[in-house]
Amino acid sequence: MSPDDIQSIFFQECEEGLASAETALMAIKAGEHDGETINTIFRAVHSIKGGAGAFGFNPLQAFTHHFETLLDKVRDGELSLTAPLVELLMGAFDVLADHVTAIRGEGDQPDDAAMEQALRDALTAAPAAAPVVAPAVPDLSFDLAAMMAELAAPADAPAQDWRVVFVPAAGDLAHGSEPLLLLRELAALGGQMVRADADRVPTLDGFDPDAAYMGWTLRLPAAADRALIEEVFDFVADPASVTIERAAFDEPAVATPAPVLRSPPAAPAAPTVAEPPAVPAPPAAKPAKVAAGATIRVDLEKLDRLVDLVGELVITQSMLSQRLVSNGLAAVEELADLDQLTRELQDSAMAIRAQPVKSVFSRVPRIVRELEASTGKRVQIEVEGEATELDKTVIERIGEPLTHLVRNCVDHGIELPADRLAKGKPAEGRLRLSAEHKGSRIVISVSDDGAGIDRERVLAIAAERGIVPADARLSEEEIDQLIFAPGFSTAREVSNISGRGVGMDVVRQNVQALGGRITIQSRPGEGSSFALALPLTLAIVDGMVVSVGDQTYIIPLTHIVESLRPERGQVQSTGLGNRVLNVRGAFLPVLGIGDQLGLSGAVSEPSEGVLIVVETESAGSAILMVDAIIDQRQVVIKSLETHYQQVEGVAGATILGDGRVALILDVEGLVGLRAPMPIRCAS
Repeated sequence: MSPDDIQSIFFQECEEGLASAETALMAIKAGEHDGETINTIFRAVHSIKGGAGAFGFNPLQAFTHHFETLLDKVRDGELSLTAPLVELLMGAFDVLADHVTAIRGEGDQPDDAAMEQALRDALTAAPAAAPVVAPAVPDLSFDLAAMMAELAAPADAPAQDWRVVFVPAAGDLAHGSEPLLLLRELAALGGQMVRADADRVPTLDGFDPDAAYMGWTLRLPAAADRALIEEVFDFVADPASVTIERAAFDEPAVATPAPVLRSPPAAPAAPTVAEPPAVPAPPAAKPAKVAAGATIRVDLEKLDRLVDLVGELVITQSMLSQRLVSNGLAAVEELADLDQLTRELQDSAMAIRAQPVKSVFSRVPRIVRELEASTGKRVQIEVEGEATELDKTVIERIGEPLTHLVRNCVDHGIELPADRLAKGKPAEGRLRLSAEHKGSRIVISVSDDGAGIDRERVLAIAAERGIVPADARLSEEEIDQLIFAPGFSTAREVSNISGRGVGMDVVRQNVQALGGRITIQSRPGEGSSFALALPLTLAIVDGMVVSVGDQTYIIPLTHIVESLRPERGQVQSTGLGNRVLNVRGAFLPVLGIGDQLGLSGAVSEPSEGVLIVVETESAGSAILMVDAIIDQRQVVIKSLETHYQQVEGVAGATILGDGRVALILDVEGLVGLRAPMPIRCAS
């Protein structure tokens, strides 16, 4: 493994550590923590500090040292988790995240001087330990062993130094216990190298790169805290690899000094120390155990390649099935088995790419903290459904839209504390994030309990900027949609948060590019809610194959409720070319796909075609009219944007079993189309 690969792993571990630490900090802020919560933060900061030292990221290492020291005081109970201290910890975490961003080359080095001073001030403000009060009744118990030891040693005998022997086993190296890193940490505690045992290093022809051959003995001052020494070896898999004991170190000095351990810049140079007895033999290797939930890191490109191959397998399986059926070959049972195996393989491949939306939601607390500082508002965050899983590609691309929505809710929705109190609301506003599965889609909601959308002002600004005519009469839903218009903004002045008219239009564009839709619900004085309906995957979908005129289309099954054939006269006209059908008491609009897409030769009489009832997130239920239903099958989605451009009413394309290309209909967009668009696909 190259140094770049190792550094890449360190960056990934930093992201994981930051995520776990932020979750723990939010639990502390909400008052839902215990002793393990602080330990989680401490371990994350400790790991980042160790990796930073190994790779020479000195500013990051120095800052994490101050952060870690304060966390250690909290962990030991010397500092109480007061509200100001919690805010300090969260501020320190933000600076730490900025440091990690900087070492990845994605941002500037943060100015952490003020935060480091704040951490030091918090340490000096720690209350002194309460004196031990003697019991009123004398304790008559005694410890015979302690008494004998006291008689055997002079009363003024100095405490012996610590001897630390580290002989890593192969399993320790596999778990990331880099010896040089651990030795550097011991040096920072005042450790001095006594012996480096290389007796077990084999010749080159017998060298195993995965094995461990070296051993080290170090001497640490008697005043060193044993707990801090043990923490250095927190991630050593086999405890038998480490020995920590008091030792006299009365061996005679050797003629040639042992190699001196290089410590970080702040540590003094280590002097020559006498050599102790030989390092004990390493413990016998234990059989490796695979812990429950063990994971392995895989390059994303390899994962994408696997998903692509599974998609091609689905296409090939479809072609094979159609070829056998066309030639009259009876292989029904075998085809069913092949179809089942292909589907299971596809489900497994997609499950590997799935990630919880928690990785996106975890960015919100810091965004809100920054907005609170700049606006003077107070916001409480509520999260629900953060374990809901979504395809990694979708996860990566919803970060920016979600950020814009959060900023919009805090800046434009939630009022200032004084205004909220005047309205009878709590001073602290509420921002709620939720995620849930609905069929093959995931719905992510961002809502607030603020002032809601001022529709009169929105319409006036839209008319002023020429977005709509001055005499336009729009419904409430249509007015709400105006906030997505390019260049629209209700901000009274330009700031670093809003006012330039970019943001909400970007949200809609990004969501639509993912094949999703965004809807708004707002009530004046009560708040607003934005719902993002996104596909679970961008790769494979179950669909119904239909014909319209001389074209073949795919309608995703997740939108389909039922199909029916009406009798002549059941579909009624409402004028202006609009038609409706009474389906169990509800009059649903009937939309001919041929009419919507401007196709010729499509069935125009509903009783001669097939009506498919569909559900949409934005427009409710509707009916799509097609000529006939051909088949139902799993299809692989091919992006039109990659090879052509985005087409309204079309989500993508696929290859059918006979080799023809069919368009996959975007039901949400199709129901919303108002003008025919000629969309055809070559057979």
